[in-house]
Amino acid sequence: MEIMSTDTATSVSKGCFAFKGSTRRAKERDYLPTSTDKFVLNRLQLYKEVWDELHLHINLLRSDLNAKIFDDLINFAADCHKDRNEETLVSGAIGEIPTAILITGVNTPDHSIMFSNLDSMLKSKVTPLVARILTKDCSRISTLIASLVSQLTCVAMPQDDEDGEEAASLQRNDTSGDSPIKLKVQARNKKSITMSALVKWYSQKYSVNAGHSGASPRKKLKRDNDLNGSVESESWINMIDDRSKDKPLIIVMLEDAESISPGVLQDFICLCSSHLVSLPIVLVMGIATAVTVIHQLLPSSVSSLLCMQKYQAPPASRYLTQLLDRIVMAPELPFKLGPKVFHFLLDIFLYHDFSILNFIMGFQHCMMEHYLSNPLSLLCCLKSDISKRTSHLTHAHLEEIRRQPAFMRYVEKHVVGAEQAKLLTDDTFTRAHLAESVGGLHRYHARMFAALHFLHHLSLELPRLPLGKQFREIYSLCLTGDHVCDCDSYKEALALLRMMSLDDLCPLLQSGLELISKWKDLSEEIEKLILDVSGFICRLKNIDKEPDVEPEGSIEEGVRILPQRAKLHELKERLQSLSHRRYKSPYERLRDELIDCLDEHFRSLLGSPLLQPLHEILYFNDLSTVKEQIKAAPRCSTQRALVQPGKYLNCVCCQCDQESIVPTMPDLCIVYKLHLECGSLVNLYDWLQAFVTIVAAEDPAGDTKLKKKGKSSQRNPSVELRARFIRAVSELQFLGFIKSTRRKTDHVMRLTW
Repeated sequence: MEIMSTDTATSVSKGCFAFKGSTRRAKERDYLPTSTDKFVLNRLQLYKEVWDELHLHINLLRSDLNAKIFDDLINFAADCHKDRNEETLVSGAIGEIPTAILITGVNTPDHSIMFSNLDSMLKSKVTPLVARILTKDCSRISTLIASLVSQLTCVAMPQDDEDGEEAASLQRNDTSGDSPIKLKVQARNKKSITMSALVKWYSQKYSVNAGHSGASPRKKLKRDNDLNGSVESESWINMIDDRSKDKPLIIVMLEDAESISPGVLQDFICLCSSHLVSLPIVLVMGIATAVTVIHQLLPSSVSSLLCMQKYQAPPASRYLTQLLDRIVMAPELPFKLGPKVFHFLLDIFLYHDFSILNFIMGFQHCMMEHYLSNPLSLLCCLKSDISKRTSHLTHAHLEEIRRQPAFMRYVEKHVVGAEQAKLLTDDTFTRAHLAESVGGLHRYHARMFAALHFLHHLSLELPRLPLGKQFREIYSLCLTGDHVCDCDSYKEALALLRMMSLDDLCPLLQSGLELISKWKDLSEEIEKLILDVSGFICRLKNIDKEPDVEPEGSIEEGVRILPQRAKLHELKERLQSLSHRRYKSPYERLRDELIDCLDEHFRSLLGSPLLQPLHEILYFNDLSTVKEQIKAAPRCSTQRALVQPGKYLNCVCCQCDQESIVPTMPDLCIVYKLHLECGSLVNLYDWLQAFVTIVAAEDPAGDTKLKKKGKSSQRNPSVELRARFIRAVSELQFLGFIKSTRRKTDHVMRLTW
C-alpha cells in the first residue's frame, strides 16, 4: 500500500464558520432629506426640546387626572384582608374576594397606560406581588394561571410546542437588554404551574412560622397541642396575627374583563375563592361600560363570591378638555395647529376612537411634520429663546428663510419703502426684524387667549350657549373665520348679554376679571380691558347715583308722530320708530354702554391668527399630509406601492415612471401594471405571455424557448416562470384586485379601475 506523503496530501474537509456582524442601528440622518435641506438637523434638535417640555406637561396632567382614583384604589387595596387572623383562617370565614371594578371607558388604546401606572403605584405603595393579566393570556384557564404564577414568582411562562423556539428567542433578547432590573428567570414544567404551586411558594416565602423553622418536630407538636388546649394560646394567636399582617397581598389586575371568556373567568374566580384562605387575593377588574356586564358574564353563584367596589375613571372627554385648555391651546406653547388640522384631529377623537393616546400621537406627528417640512419653523421656539435663536442665524439660514413663499408674501404686503431691500440684503436688520415679528406673534397669543377666556366665561351663563360649552369651540371659531366678532353666534351672545339683569351681570363680570387677572405678563390691551370693566362694575354697584335723564329730542319726536295729513303706512312707520325709541332706564343705558365697550375691545383683540404676519412660523395647517399619514386609505397606498416600488423599497434598479415596466421590479408589480392595460376580463394566457416577455427580456434564451408554428412564434415558459406568475396572480387576488369568473374559465375579472 502506497503511503501518501504529507507534502502532496490535501484536505477534503471543508468548514463553514459564521461570524456575527456588527449591529446596524438606524440613524436619524438616514431618514431626513439632508440633500435638499441643509438645516433640518437644527430643526430636529429644536423639535426635541419643545416636545420634551410638552411631554413633561402631558405626563403631569395625566397623573393629576388619575390621582384621585389611584389614591382610592390604593386605599381600598391596603384595607383589604385587615380582619384576616388565625381564627378566620381556621374557621374558613373568608369567602368573598375583595374586588375593585374600575370603569375605564371605551377608549381602549389608553387602558394600557392607565394600568401600567396603577401597576407601578401598587407595587411601590401596597405590595410587590402584583400580576397584570392581559386578554391574550386568558384564552384558557391554564394559560391564565401560568401567566399569574410566572409574574408573581418570576418564573418563565411555559409556551406551547410550536411557540417554544420563538419564546426562547424572546427570552434571549430580554436577558440581553439594557434593563436596570435583572430578574432570575428559571424554566418550569407547564404541568407544575398551578394554584397549588402558588400556595406552596407563598407559604414557603411568607410563612407565619418562619421564626420557628429550626424547631424539632417534637417541639412543633408540643407547640400545636399547647395552641389547641392551653390557656396561653391567646398570646400565641396574637403573635400569629401580628406576623400575618406582614404577609403581602396578591393583587391580580384583569385589564379587560369583558373580553375574557365567561367560562375562563368563572373558573378563575372559583379557584381564587377556594384558595382565599391561603392566599390574600385582591382583584382589580377593568370594565369599559358598566358594572352590569359582570352580572351578565357571571352567574349569581359566582358573582356572589365577589365583594365588589366600583371606581369610575375620568372620562376621555374631560381629559381632552384639560389637554386642550392647559397644553394645546396655551399661549406658552409656540407650536399651534391650523383650523383644518385642528378640526381633523378633533373629529377623529370624537367620532372614531375616543382615544387621548391617538390624539397626542397625531399632535406629535403634526409637530414633527411642521419642523421637518417648514424651514421657517427654525424660529418656532419658546418666547424666552427668541433672541437667542435669531442671534445664532447664519447668512445661509437667512437666505433659506428669504426664499420661502410665506416670507416673500410678508415682505410684499406688510413692509414698505427701504425696509424691503434691507430685509432681503441686510442680515443684521433681518435678524432684528424676525425677532420682533416672532415676539409680536407671542404677544398676540397672550392677549388673544386672555380675551377669548373672558368672552367664553361670559357666554357660559347665557341660555342655549351660543358660543359653545367648551373653550375649544370658541377657539375654533376664532381660527376659522376672518374675525370671530363677525359670526352670528357672537352677535347672538351680545344680544343675550344686553338682556341680563343687574344681579346676574355684576357677579359674572367680577368672576371674569378674577379669571384673566391670574394670567402672567398681561399686555397693555388686557390691562385696559380690566380697567374699563372694573369701572363699569363700580358704576353698576352704584346704579342709584346714575343720572336719570331722558333722551334729547324725545318730546319733539313724539309731537311729530301724527301729522295733519298722514297715510296709513306712514303712520305705521312712525309708531314702529316710536317703539324703538322708548325710554330707557339708567341701568339699561349703562348696560348698553358696557356691551358696546366690550364689543370694541373684542374686535381689537380677537383677530384671526391666520391673518397675522409670518404666522406660518408657528402654525401648521397642511391637512393633506396629515390625512395621508394618520388616516391613510389602504387601497390608495397599496396601488401607489405597486406602481412605484422603487420609492418604497429604496431600490435604484426599480426606479421608473408610472407607465413603464422594468424587468427588475417585483413580479407582483409587473403583473399589476400589465393588468391595468386590460379590460374587465383578463386572459390568463395572454397575461402570462406578456409577463414572460418582460421578465425574460434580459436573458431571452435562458428560461424560454421559441416554438415556430407556421408564421407565428410562441413562447414556452419554464416551470419557474410559470410558478412565479401563479404566485403573483394569487397575491393580486389576495389583495382584492381580481377574482375568478364563471363566464370564461381561462379569464379573471378586474375589480378596480
